Amino acid sequence: MDLRIKTENEEFHGRTCGIIKQDNKFLIMKVNKTSYFHIPGGHIEIGEDSEQAIIREIKEEVGCEVEETHLFAIQENFWERNNKKCHGIEFYYIIKLKYNLEMKDYERIENDKGEERLLEFKWVTIEELKDIDLRPINIRNMLINEVYLNGLSHIIKRGE
Repeated sequence: MDLRIKTENEEFHGRTCGIIKQDNKFLIMKVNKTSYFHIPGGHIEIGEDSEQAIIREIKEEVGCEVEETHLFAIQENFWERNNKKCHGIEFYYIIKLKYNLEMKDYERIENDKGEERLLEFKWVTIEELKDIDLRPINIRNMLINEVYLNGLSHIIKRGE
């Protein structure tokens, strides 16, 4: 069961995301043809820690094994969607894979707890990231400015 609570007026999400960088490019993704990109990852499951969750999510979404993880940001995110107050706690990891991935854009279908989702993966440089709607925007900016190299950041973000 995912670490997610939804009521009529509010939502809470516990998520984890993995930054995969290879040959000076980052792997980003879209789900079901959304207008924006995000970092691979997903909800933490009840009883699972954020590191276990990102290892599982990378295997499920990207299809590869994780060799190492390094936590670089914890974000408390507050926003509004469809007149609902939303609150998320997100863990962002730098991921080292057990082997290099092929450097081409691709699509795949993921069966996520009985729901099929179209995943579109794209490799982008830092320069390309500047013109891409990667959400959350502040994480995109941390990648562009290489803040992820500075150690752990704790972020409280309201809006967007």
